[in-house]
Order: sequence, then C-alpha cells, then structure tokens
Amino acid sequence: MRDPTPSQEAPARKRPPLRPALRLGLQFAPEGLARDLARLQASPWTPHFNTDLYHGDWSGLALRAPAGARHAVEVLHNAPGLNDFADLPVLARCPHFKAVVDALACEVSAVRLLRLAPGARIAEHRDHDLGHAFGEVRLHLPIVTNAAVDFRVAGARVVMRPGELWYIDASEPHAVRNDGAAARVHLVVDCHLNDWLEAQLQAAEPAPAAAQSAHAPAVSEPMAGWPRVSHEPDDITPRILDFLRRIGVRVSTADLPGKSFLPGIEIEAGGLRVDPSRLQHPGDLLHEAGHLAVLPPDQRCQQGAEVSNDPAQEMMAIAWSWAALTHLALSPEVVFHADGYKGDAQWLIDTYSAGTFIALPMLQWIGLSADPSHAEALGIAPYPHMIRWLREEEATHDAIEH
Repeated sequence: MRDPTPSQEAPARKRPPLRPALRLGLQFAPEGLARDLARLQASPWTPHFNTDLYHGDWSGLALRAPAGARHAVEVLHNAPGLNDFADLPVLARCPHFKAVVDALACEVSAVRLLRLAPGARIAEHRDHDLGHAFGEVRLHLPIVTNAAVDFRVAGARVVMRPGELWYIDASEPHAVRNDGAAARVHLVVDCHLNDWLEAQLQAAEPAPAAAQSAHAPAVSEPMAGWPRVSHEPDDITPRILDFLRRIGVRVSTADLPGKSFLPGIEIEAGGLRVDPSRLQHPGDLLHEAGHLAVLPPDQRCQQGAEVSNDPAQEMMAIAWSWAALTHLALSPEVVFHADGYKGDAQWLIDTYSAGTFIALPMLQWIGLSADPSHAEALGIAPYPHMIRWLREEEATHDAIEH
C-alpha cells in the first residue's frame, strides 16, 4: 500500500525505474542461516491465507510483526497502513537472522520466513504498490533452496542462492514453483526506502540470464506498458462508472498504453481516466475514487497521478471502497483482489466482514459516515451507510458530534 517512505523528497513514482530483480552486495553465511532455521523447524508455521493464489504448502513464520498483532494472519503479514513493528521473541533465538536485520541501515517493517514445500507453486500475481517506485522494498534472502525452484519476475527466471540478498520488485508479475524434492525457505524482509538502501540498490547487480526450467514457460520480453485485457462480458465496470459519475467523480475514457500506477486507470486533475481495454480489476476504480473522495475539494480538483503516500488517506480509501462495494452489492473480492494490497486482500475482507471497520473514525471525522453511537444520535444508519460520498471542506468531526 502507499506506506510512508522516509527520506523520500519526491513522489515515489518519479524515481527512475530499476530492474525487477537485483542482487545486493550484502551476503551472509549460509551455514549460520541454516542453523537458525533448524532451530525453528518445530515452530508452528502458518499457511498463507490466500488459498486461491497457490497450490500445495506455502506457509510462513513471523520474526518481526505489527506491534500488538494477535491473530496469526495479522502477525504474519504486513497489513496496509501499519507503521509500528516490533521484533518477536523468536528472533532473539536466531542470531544469524538477527544479524541480517541489523545489517539493514533502513527502517524495517515485517520480517518472516516463507516456506514453499516440494511440488508447491504460487500463481503469477503482482502487488501493485510494493517496489522501489513506491518507496517500500521487499528483500529476499534464500536460506535453503534447490536447482528446481523456478522463481519468475516480469517473465524472467531469477536464480537466488543461499546467503545472497535480493531485491524483488513485487509490483511486477511474479510466480514461483518448487519442482524439487526439498522445501525452499526464504527470509523475506520489507523495508522503507532511504538513502542507504537507495545506494545499495543502485550498486546492485542485475539477475544474470538463467537457464529455463523444463516445467516453466519461456522468458517473456519486458512489458512496455499494460497489456490489453481480454474480458468476458463485464457488467461490473459500467455499474461502477455510473455510480462514480452520479456521486460527482469526474470520469473519462482514454487510451492508456503506458505504465500507469494501476492498469487502465490514471488520476488527472481530480478525476479518473479509464481505459476499459486495459483495466484488469474493475474494483480498482473504487479504490482510486476513494483517494479522491476523502480529499478536501480544493485538493481534490488539483490531484494528479502522484497520489499521496499518507497511510491515513490509504486507510480511508479502503474504508470508502468497502462502503461503495456494499452500496453496489458487489462481492468484496471485486475490490480486494489477490493482485493488490500486498497479499492482504483476504485479511481486509475478513476484518471488515467481522465488523472491524478500520479507518471509520477518520471517515467520521471528515463527515462522510458515522459509527453506531453517533449514527443513533443523528437518526441515520451507521457505516457502511455513507452520509455523503465526497468530502466537503466544512465537514469535520464537529459536524458529526453536534
């Protein structure tokens, strides 16, 4: 998601693009890493919750997690908008893993071990906001692996060896399969970009050409932009576009062949430009509209492609889009799909479905909705009912409370 990016002076997407896979200069002793892993083999590993994305055993063990997290899903994953992370006791038992984290002179958020069992595979997907261009960087450090692991990023196979530290641009299409006889385990670290990490990435080596796996497709050419999408008959996009126009969000159609933040969508002068032929997920329209809706009018009309990295705005956009999909009677998966939200789409669906409405206090503060107690006082329905869909300059928490 659009998390804070310390040391960032310009909007994230102004940064020059990097190659999608880079081997950093830092290396660590494979033997020590393997000893730490052996200490944890009897620990409880949590299966990845997004079962539609993979086949076989894909599981994780958290070493650093959101402060105060209790549920296994919350502990294992870097949920959107979180900034406060803490080492778990298990990390103190693993001096070599701890040394890796300590060697990173940048802000570190989630740290976990991810295990892919023999025969398991992860389908191609992308995390649209997780990469150098967005200020949040994912690093992979193989602990144990084998020659039959096929890790693809942007169509190219990347061979990572134990002890090597790699940057993987998760916003590019990527997929993994383990056709070997042993598990593959990586230490995966999410970091915020700063000057030190930028220097490490700029000095890193691109992935060398790798031999093709007999089980995987040939390497594809890098994409110049978003490919056109062949859709089945789609009645969702027209419904969403009609809704957005009715509530006052300016929407126009255009040919968008370039690499926009989300495929087939651009924000321009406070409105949305949409290319239906390249739109991969219609629900992305609601999420991007949410970013516009929660802005004050004077900021909304000036909003361009560089959407704010403010986590509060991101969380409000998520809450807004949940209200919108409820209003339109859409399935939550339309908006919270597996290709976005850093793999936490199902966590968000489960959280909101359970009635834990993250960011509702912020929507209430800007006058868009109300929690049950305030709604009762006002004689209106509570969230996800919306008082209004677009923020008004004078609408604040005072307007709700009085």
